[in-house]
Amino acid sequence: MAKRPVKIATIGGGSSYTPELVEGFIKRYDELPIKELWLVDIEEGKEKLEIVGAMAQRMVKGCSYDDSFNIRS
Repeated sequence: MAKRPVKIATIGGGSSYTPELVEGFIKRYDELPIKELWLVDIEEGKEKLEIVGAMAQRMVKGCSYDDSFNIRS
């Protein structure tokens, strides 16, 4: 049975732990198919959020789920 894709919001998306979280989502995509991953942070963390968000986009771009796994911030 195919699993229904989900949307996930990560509060504190500019954290240095976020790439590790994204890596886990990529590795477990078959068990937890993610359609959208939203990265959210406070205004003071906006610059870090942009950096971490761009890194997460590059991580997803290199995987086979690139077309169905979208990261937004």
